[in-house]
Amino acid sequence: MKRHFTFSVLLVVVLGIVGCAVPGPAQPGAVVQVSTAAPTEPPATNTPVSLGIADAPAETPGGTPAGTPAPPAETATPVALATDTSALPASPTVVPTDVPTSEPPATATPAPTGQPSPAPTKTPYPTGIFVASHRGFSDGSDYIVVGEVLNTSGVPVFGAKVIANFYDSGGKQVAAGQALTSLPMTEPEVGNPFRLKVENLAAAVERYELTVTWEDVSLIEFRYLTVVEGAVGQGEVTGQIRNEQESALTSIVVAVTFYDAAGGVVETADIFLGGQTLASGASLPFTIPIPDGDGDYDHFWIEAQGNLNLF
Repeated sequence: MKRHFTFSVLLVVVLGIVGCAVPGPAQPGAVVQVSTAAPTEPPATNTPVSLGIADAPAETPGGTPAGTPAPPAETATPVALATDTSALPASPTVVPTDVPTSEPPATATPAPTGQPSPAPTKTPYPTGIFVASHRGFSDGSDYIVVGEVLNTSGVPVFGAKVIANFYDSGGKQVAAGQALTSLPMTEPEVGNPFRLKVENLAAAVERYELTVTWEDVSLIEFRYLTVVEGAVGQGEVTGQIRNEQESALTSIVVAVTFYDAAGGVVETADIFLGGQTLASGASLPFTIPIPDGDGDYDHFWIEAQGNLNLF
């Protein structure tokens, strides 16, 4: 009985203690006290804190708490201020004026390149048939005139003849002579050579005058032959001609003209192959003797003509 009483007393005491520690249901209008003490935060450091958008350094104490993104900086909008220009000096207006332009610096003339100067332009020839170039010289007791007739009329002429009158130092005529051109037909713009000689008057001749006569028509038809090759040897010119016409040619003449560097005639020579008839497509060699050698020349030109054989 005693033990049961003692246990009951102890149980009442324990329950009384526990009842003091456990709050009962809140009564209307009663205030419930809840502990709000937060755990002590560690001291702020300069370690950057990840915000999920961009890494930014943690704020120092007193600023924005770490982990809170900083608000974007406010952009200052420029404000147009009214400026009082009355106190500013007026800007001068630039007015273009005619200012004399200074002369450009003198340009140095380039040094010569060593190339030869171009040859002087020849005086245009007149229209007609005339002696374009000639040269007179003594050959022993004889006097020789060589040259070429040029046709600028635009149509061929035939049987051109050069007539020469020779005069002494007093102006007295001492001789006369004439010679046909080497080729019977004188084509437009193609020189036709001639060679004229007067005998035993070389000492008397001081000067000479030349005139040309010709025929406008011919009963004979003439054709050119092709000069396949030609070369100057010792006292002669050799080569080969070919008939590229559709018909045979006869009474063939081959002529050579020697020129100096300026285009003046130095010497001429020709050969008549009268006994030869050259069929169409056929070739023929030739040899032209040069009087007293070839002289001092720069270049030469060979031509050949024949009569068209119609019978």
